[in-house]
Amino acid sequence: MSLDASASATTLSGIDPRSLRLMQRHASNRQAREAAQRRARLLDHLATAVMLVLVGFLVVVLVIVVGAILIQGVPQLSWAFITTSSSLTQPGGGVGPQLWCTLYLMVLSLLLTVPVGIAAAIYLEEMARPSRFTEAVGFSVEALSSVPSIVFGTFGAAVFLLGMGFGYSILSGALTLTLLNLPLVVRVGQEALRSVPREYREASQALAAQPLETIRKLVLPTALPGIITAVVLTAGRVIGETAPLILTMGTSISPNAQYSLNPLATGETLAVHIWVLKVAGVPGLKDADAVANGSAALLLIIVLVLSLSATFFTIRSNQRLRGLR
Repeated sequence: MSLDASASATTLSGIDPRSLRLMQRHASNRQAREAAQRRARLLDHLATAVMLVLVGFLVVVLVIVVGAILIQGVPQLSWAFITTSSSLTQPGGGVGPQLWCTLYLMVLSLLLTVPVGIAAAIYLEEMARPSRFTEAVGFSVEALSSVPSIVFGTFGAAVFLLGMGFGYSILSGALTLTLLNLPLVVRVGQEALRSVPREYREASQALAAQPLETIRKLVLPTALPGIITAVVLTAGRVIGETAPLILTMGTSISPNAQYSLNPLATGETLAVHIWVLKVAGVPGLKDADAVANGSAALLLIIVLVLSLSATFFTIRSNQRLRGLR
């Protein structure tokens, strides 16, 4: 036996057996913790790598889709294309009436959807006490948000087009899209209101502010970024919908109502126009694909402008709120 082994044996022989077992158990626990930490770090790095790959994949797909639409459609865009009337018989037509109808429908639908949806969100989050009624409303909102848009289109055609006698009109389409987008606005509005810290409301109540005053002067300004998100999401859905509008607005614009403010006039949005050119088909129209590509690029540019504008207003709102704090 060497001198080191003899010294170690002599040292251990002088230690109480219970203390020795505790030391061994402590060393074993430390090794187990170190092994668990190494596994956790490995899993964290692996999960991070997977997330980065998925995000990169989504970015690549987005760039490819957006790039393909813009590459094919931007060369077709011109002032004449954006402002002149379309033609289903002669090449060289534009999308002026369709662009006007798209923007008019979007504004009309937002005017109907956003106030009602935000008011419902305020009532459910700020005023109503938890009850079976609020649970039923919440369940209904969740259920309606999963209903296909074609079902709303069928309902809108039965109620607004036939039942109320509005016929194929922009108003029928706007009312149908209002029903389609209300669940989205209510849900996003509720999430925006929930993001406001409870301490803000308590501080306002401590200053003897009335509930409506607290909501108007404190809760809504703080939740404004989330409300803007709801508006942008709603606008995007209005611009991109086709099936409900085909059933309630039709697929053509009357020649004498191409830029009309009459909500009872027929209409055709850019998305429906793309469907007519690409899916339904227009026999004999030689530049149908070119017009459809230009319409798709114009539609995408509108959505991008809306998203960037919402991002700008959200950043400004956050900066103003930080300044108030």
